[in-house]
Amino acid sequence: MALTFVPQDLYSESAPLEIAPTPDIVTRVFMLFGKVHPDQLLTWSSAVKKAEEDVMFRSDVVGVADSAKQQDEGLFRVLEWGGMEIR
Repeated sequence: MALTFVPQDLYSESAPLEIAPTPDIVTRVFMLFGKVHPDQLLTWSSAVKKAEEDVMFRSDVVGVADSAKQQDEGLFRVLEWGGMEIR
């Protein structure tokens, strides 16, 4: 199984979101996943290596806002999770 995250800005272009009142922080996480056939595993070797070396790169891909601000419980925060299987 392969998994990738869609950058937040690209996802927002494809699926606009309007919330009232306006949140202080909006984090939208959308994943695409699909089966990888055994004969295709070699083409995924660089992705596997990247995932093993640096798990935190995913927050950069998604475009997560300032993590300190994310922890501020006084702010109105919205977190959206979604995904789609690619066949």
